[in-house]
Amino acid sequence: MSRIGWGIIGCGWIGTEAVAPSIAWSQNGRLVAVASRDRDLAEAKAREIGADKAYAPYEAMLADPEVEAVYIGLPNGLHEEWAIRCAEAGKHVLCDKSLTMTVASARRIAAAFRSRGLRLIEGFMYRHHPQWTLVRSLVAEGRIGAVRIVRSSFCGRFDKPTNHRWSASLGGGALWDLTCYCVNVSRYVTRAEPVRVAAFADARTPEGVDASTAASLEFEGGVLASVTGSLRAGREQSVVLVGDEGTIEVVSPFLPRWESATVILRRGADGVEERRFEVPGANQFLHQAEHFASLVLDPSRDPWPAEDGVRNVAACEAIEKSWRGGSPVSIEVV
Repeated sequence: MSRIGWGIIGCGWIGTEAVAPSIAWSQNGRLVAVASRDRDLAEAKAREIGADKAYAPYEAMLADPEVEAVYIGLPNGLHEEWAIRCAEAGKHVLCDKSLTMTVASARRIAAAFRSRGLRLIEGFMYRHHPQWTLVRSLVAEGRIGAVRIVRSSFCGRFDKPTNHRWSASLGGGALWDLTCYCVNVSRYVTRAEPVRVAAFADARTPEGVDASTAASLEFEGGVLASVTGSLRAGREQSVVLVGDEGTIEVVSPFLPRWESATVILRRGADGVEERRFEVPGANQFLHQAEHFASLVLDPSRDPWPAEDGVRNVAACEAIEKSWRGGSPVSIEVV
């Protein structure tokens, strides 16, 4: 089987502790290099994760012909610059969420890859867990009737004030780090796009980023979704789909246990008919890496194009405009 050569930009936890091992374990990829702004850090991380090469600064890695695809694991505020630099160097990119923070920026990034025939995907790894294949199948089969409501939440505590999530210039805030997952999953399960949002946020932080965000989204076809994310709450994650004939609860939607994941189907007017599905454990980062490599190796396939990331950014940007402006905001479907 053909294997693509990967490089990782950024030495944060996700890139080196989750993505790098997944690339090394994948059947269609190999880990070539890691890049940091600091040479010593790059060399230490290369030894730690088993990369053949270490580069500093980032652009040095982009000159390596063995690197065909790049995982960008930098803070959100740096994604546009380095995604476009990757495109200019002829590299395919799997970019950590959020792709960027404005529709205009997202469109610039997508255009840079489209014009060169390169792959660009916003990396929401949760989609690659098999529990979501089950959930979408249950919905498609009409097991809960027509979906009317989607409720989702993703919260965690990040107490260090130096964490990039608290920096406005680096694209911090709960919306772009955690609430974006809830927006994405609402779009993923409904197979529709939001057209209007109303949002609130706790932005009492030194740089004015949101520590917590809550929003209501109206989707094409009348589906309503509530999304919540927080950088100051205890760890919590949940997704519930409410149909006119039942509900589906995804117990660990974004970060499931390695052992198994639980999906609960409840039917009937009072929800007394219950069935629990135990989905075997899976490495969603591994499946993500293999999926991306398969798209690079087969240009004829086109699931989840760059525009999918642009649409998620459009919804999240509208949420930010709503909580900052204090009124509902309409979304132009991209």
